[in-house]
Amino acid sequence: MLNAVAPASLLEEEGLVAELDLLGVSYLSRLAATRPAPVRPAEQLLAGLVRQSSARVREAVIAVLLAHPDLATSVPVALAQLSTADQVTLRLFYTAAVLLQQEYADRLQALFLPRWQPLPDLFASELGLSHQGSPGERLVRLGQRHRGLTGTAVNWTGTYHNVARHLIRRLEMEQRWNQSPS
Repeated sequence: MLNAVAPASLLEEEGLVAELDLLGVSYLSRLAATRPAPVRPAEQLLAGLVRQSSARVREAVIAVLLAHPDLATSVPVALAQLSTADQVTLRLFYTAAVLLQQEYADRLQALFLPRWQPLPDLFASELGLSHQGSPGERLVRLGQRHRGLTGTAVNWTGTYHNVARHLIRRLEMEQRWNQSPS
């Protein structure tokens, strides 16, 4: 169990994971049974996720946007709270969420109706991404752009898909668990 001597960054990470759980993004495991505080305002949540040193928590901003596309309106305010590097990360992850939402539209709509809504494309042009091609092709180009902007040799396309698959798989399992027996 985490205690008062745990580093502040770990306590913040655990708090964010607990808040994500309250929002229905429950695929991330916790290190302790952290009692979640009320979910912070959307712009603070998005900025807090992007600032995390832990990749699993930072990348969860994609899952939050897929599960709660209404949070797109808070992205500009969140950007204003971030460093330049973190602003780039949020723009990239937001754009990944836009494309993943298109790629997994049928499954996401089934999970989130009636509150499903399309994420507006806010940053593709700014990131130099063409609107040509399928969502999958555009995700590949976004992953390449992500590598170029961050100088990291990560398979970003695979990372984006991994986040979406974890979220969808967990929600579909929960949906099955919660169905009453016929």
